[in-house]
Amino acid sequence: MNANSIVFFVNGSKVEVSSTELETWATLLSYLRGKLRLTGSKNACGQGNCGACSVLLSEFDHKSQTIRHVTVNSCITPLFYVHGCAVTTVEGIGTSRDGLHPVQKSLVQMHGIQCGFCTPGMVVSLCCLLRNNPTPTKADVERAIEGNLCRCTGYRPILESMSPFAGCPMGAKCCKNKSNKLDTNDTEPEARPIDPTQDSIFPPQLMKWHLKDTLSISCGRTTWIVPCKLEQLRTVWTEHPTAQFVAGATAVGATTNYDGGPIIFISCHRVEELQAISVNDKKLEFGAAVTFTKMEDHIRKLEIEGAKPVVSAFLACIQSLASDQLRNVATIGGHLACRMDGLDMIPLLFALNATVHLMDHTGKRRDLTVEEYLSNEQTGKELILNIQVPLDNKVKFVGFYKTPRKRPVGSAGTTTALVLDTGGHFIAYLEGLSPKIIKLDVFSYLPETERTIQSLSLDKFDRILRKRLSEEKAETRDDLVNLSAGVLQKFQAVVNETTPEAESPHSELPIHCRSDIIFDEVPDSQPKTDPVWRPLPQTTAEDLVSGQAMFIDDMPSYQNELHLCLVLGKRARAKLVHVDWSAVKACPGVVDWIDHTSLNGRNMWGIMAADEEIFASKEVVYWGQPIGAVVAESREQATHAAEKVRIDYEEMQPVLTIEDAVKLESFIEGAVVIERGDGTEGFLRSNQVVEGTIGTGAQEHLYLETNGAIGVPKREQHEIEMFVTHQAPTFIQKSIASCLGIPFNRVIVRHKRTGGAFGGKESQPVKICVPVALAAQRTGRPVRGILTREQDMAITGKRHPYQFQYKIGFSKDGVLQALEVKVYSNAGCSRDVSLEVLDCTLNFIEGCYAIPNVKIEGRLCKTNTVSNTSFRGFGIPQAYVAMETIIDHVAHVLKIGSKQIQEINFAKSGFVPFTKLPLQDETIVEAWNQCQRQANYLQKEADVIAFNEKHSYKKRGIAMMAIRFQMGYPVSLLNQSTALVHVYLDGSVSLSHGGCEIGQGLNMKIQQIASRALSVPLSKIHIAENSTNTVANATATVGSCTTDLVGAAVLNACSEITNRLQPFKEKKPNASWEELIIDAYLNRISLSVMAQGRPGDGGVYYYTYGVGCSTVEIDCLTGEHKVLSTDIVMDVGRSLNPGIDVGQIEGAFMQGYGMMAVEEWTLNDRGEVESKNPSRYRVPDVGNLPRDFNVTLLSDSPNKQAIVYSSKGIGEPPLLLATTVHKALRAAILSARKDRSLSAFVQLDTPVTPAKIRQACTIGCI
Repeated sequence: MNANSIVFFVNGSKVEVSSTELETWATLLSYLRGKLRLTGSKNACGQGNCGACSVLLSEFDHKSQTIRHVTVNSCITPLFYVHGCAVTTVEGIGTSRDGLHPVQKSLVQMHGIQCGFCTPGMVVSLCCLLRNNPTPTKADVERAIEGNLCRCTGYRPILESMSPFAGCPMGAKCCKNKSNKLDTNDTEPEARPIDPTQDSIFPPQLMKWHLKDTLSISCGRTTWIVPCKLEQLRTVWTEHPTAQFVAGATAVGATTNYDGGPIIFISCHRVEELQAISVNDKKLEFGAAVTFTKMEDHIRKLEIEGAKPVVSAFLACIQSLASDQLRNVATIGGHLACRMDGLDMIPLLFALNATVHLMDHTGKRRDLTVEEYLSNEQTGKELILNIQVPLDNKVKFVGFYKTPRKRPVGSAGTTTALVLDTGGHFIAYLEGLSPKIIKLDVFSYLPETERTIQSLSLDKFDRILRKRLSEEKAETRDDLVNLSAGVLQKFQAVVNETTPEAESPHSELPIHCRSDIIFDEVPDSQPKTDPVWRPLPQTTAEDLVSGQAMFIDDMPSYQNELHLCLVLGKRARAKLVHVDWSAVKACPGVVDWIDHTSLNGRNMWGIMAADEEIFASKEVVYWGQPIGAVVAESREQATHAAEKVRIDYEEMQPVLTIEDAVKLESFIEGAVVIERGDGTEGFLRSNQVVEGTIGTGAQEHLYLETNGAIGVPKREQHEIEMFVTHQAPTFIQKSIASCLGIPFNRVIVRHKRTGGAFGGKESQPVKICVPVALAAQRTGRPVRGILTREQDMAITGKRHPYQFQYKIGFSKDGVLQALEVKVYSNAGCSRDVSLEVLDCTLNFIEGCYAIPNVKIEGRLCKTNTVSNTSFRGFGIPQAYVAMETIIDHVAHVLKIGSKQIQEINFAKSGFVPFTKLPLQDETIVEAWNQCQRQANYLQKEADVIAFNEKHSYKKRGIAMMAIRFQMGYPVSLLNQSTALVHVYLDGSVSLSHGGCEIGQGLNMKIQQIASRALSVPLSKIHIAENSTNTVANATATVGSCTTDLVGAAVLNACSEITNRLQPFKEKKPNASWEELIIDAYLNRISLSVMAQGRPGDGGVYYYTYGVGCSTVEIDCLTGEHKVLSTDIVMDVGRSLNPGIDVGQIEGAFMQGYGMMAVEEWTLNDRGEVESKNPSRYRVPDVGNLPRDFNVTLLSDSPNKQAIVYSSKGIGEPPLLLATTVHKALRAAILSARKDRSLSAFVQLDTPVTPAKIRQACTIGCI
């Protein structure tokens, strides 16, 4: 075979690629999507951190004569890497046309799909697992999708979809044996083994082909050389002495834009000698090209006497490294050669005195310890041949701890390796406390008489660490010192084996063991053809699960299509002295560039007030603000040229935090104040008054599909057609028209589906769709602009950070008498919807409680950060965190249970909250009692108390809370929607409406509504897309009330169709639907109806209620925690589709859990976003799922104020119930503090990170 061509197979078809076909850098994903048009694999992050691009890579191992199947992240896999391999994408696993794979069918049946953007990657990972292990355990399933993020489902239904193939650790108690299981047909899918004969066949040609020749292929300025033997490597190294070595290429794969001169890479991943593994009773030897997966497989099989401590530490370390997709290709040699901060295995290699065997380009070899290798710059010019780890019988204990276990790159945390040997040495290597790894000889800081592991205490560990840091002249961060001291003490507990804490330092991922999903059965009297109230999968589920569903960037390229890349400011606050575009003009492929001078219309935009510039003209007011854009023939050319823009700034001092804004009185508009009763009198009547402060952090939406748009200019009347990923068609249309200076009716905004939104695509798409529209208008050619993940996270708004300063007065029995709160919200650089979010916060700050005397004052802080925006919950989650903190504070002072304070202060029927709609029932009490029973609260509470009495370093907490959420907009003009219904002559029905399908199942529910209203089968109804030229002036899809708004319009339209058909039905009572349609048409009766829905009399028209209970466990030494159980009871009226609603509940809860305890958004001191991709901003993954996760839809609770068939809105309310985790964490921390005689209350700002938990357990307060 030609050694200058890449040869591989994709879904069974041979592909051969030569250098002449590759004009630029090529990753496997870019080739699959761009050249082969296999768009099922998604580009969600571009850095191998989300799993949406996962593909199955199969390779024949000639030594073992077996086929190896692994998943890889195709977005960072260079195309050359798959030379000689077989690639299987989701399209090769199963399609709706040719038949779905059993895994795909099960995902559809179990409602494991919402927006569907992540689903193809999930399918690939799960199918790869079954290829390698047809009967996996639940732990295997969790691990398989550990590297696949889902922002919608909450993961539970994805795990449950594998129940037919995986065994359950609960045995006979498995939830599969219960009759109330959620499924399409109200029955559990039959357990069925995978039939391997139905999998795609590995190409026989590849089994015969033994790679022997060196591959050399060029992609633009980059040349890749892949030798197969060490001698071949030496030859090419001699020819190219400045070449860079790679193996898995995971580090360089995420950096695809190389600038300057030619770059030559020599990949070692196929060099036979570098893949060798040697094991004996004296050492472990791993070739530099051995992947972490292969390394783990071999280590697990070791049965060498004395090797167990080393084996356990290595396994703990490997399991903490990223995910299977990365471990399958990343190598130990590459890990070491990267020389990057935060490489997790380095401290362990230091502790085990590992050595590196090196070779230079002349063939000369030498051995160095890992410490020597990393401290010697000359080693950067040498090749790592292997890494050797001695197996020393003198080593008694080895520990490896990474805290947090999965932490974002660059975030606060530590990685520690510890060794205790028989010679009386206790050595620790700590990464994260200083720029370099610190070696700590613990016993050397103690008198000889105290040099035993038993003599050490937490205080001693703390003093020793601080002294060692002072020797290194390193900055001392109390939170990290506390964390490291806790790790040292945890290791001590393991060694001593004298306390209940003496357990394996890193257990396996928590296994999700049980879930009960309970909802009302459909009445027997209901016709089988009536789909309402049934848990049916989305009608597009099969297209989503097979990768056939189209998202914006999946659309085929137009002829002559151009690409746009934004030019972003790199200061938080600065005057633009000069913007020089001259270098851009000389870049290849550049067609045009645009800035504020290019607009024919306004350069200002905003959803409530036009107070932000499309392109910064004189000053940038946040880091990442668009200054202009480059338009070029290809995406790579546009990106390359955008980096050439030279910008001169005159920097000014930025305002970055709430504290800064308050100090400088930097506010947007005046204070908002709401009051009830007489606060002065209320505080006078109170037996006690306490004050406190609680803060909530920002939260990134991290929808899997980034913002993007395609603009297609028309040749007449300045018309333009826009395809945009969004959730507010009218606002998008208005913004484009206003900025282009054309009437609204010249702009058509089309929308099929969005890959997640959560409020983040209400206003924020303007930042990309207006530049795209402008570029299309100027060039007269179609233009595509898709934000990269880093761009999206830099320039789009977040959930508003808040600070609450409260004062609460209460009686000796805990009855709340008076509340006074000052609320500060970080709005960012402009208004957006911040005032409306603040209004919701103020209106809901008293939660579900009735407080007679209240005064709340809110201010919007103006800062030099991106303008914050809508996010699921719309300011209400922050309010509930504040109120439940107040409840806990009162309970702490009175020394009674928080639950007791809650119950005696619940608002009763007739109470009028600040939302002005009186409470009309006691639903909240009913749901509260049912949740107590479901959670077995009293028994769990007793178990928690008993556990805490027994354990010193692990503590548990339990908490309940209730929520009330308004449905309907306070501004009545927004409570409207329009629907258009066409009935065709074959009886099929086409529905158009103003709502956006963003994964919440809107279209499915609307089809169910129409099916019942028209009395036709669901299969006859189709929703093609959302478009402003079919349904105009649509209200944004936000607020959890779109089903109500659109459903009301659809009901009215269908009712009109039914009325028009009634005379023909009376004449022919037994006529079929199709016959009635023909009769109406023959009599010139219109079969098209446009109708409006206007639910309620204006303002809020009903409430959705819910109750949750969560139990958590914290590790007081490392700050880690896990959610042991969560029980939720939601009042959704009569659910239109229980399958969809349960998915919304679980997904919302997990997103709220991220806000409470996982997701930490950070800026640096200059205002630059540090949390700019999933490697630097962690969201909940499958391992965060509560071990027991039970959801009940409150039975026999029809919505008396219902708009559509007794149902209620559900998308946002369950997110608030994640506050139970925040409360439970506080309860566990307070238990730990009680043991240490610390009495002060803990405020516990969100997110509650491990460092905060660790610190809260040991100091006065947070």
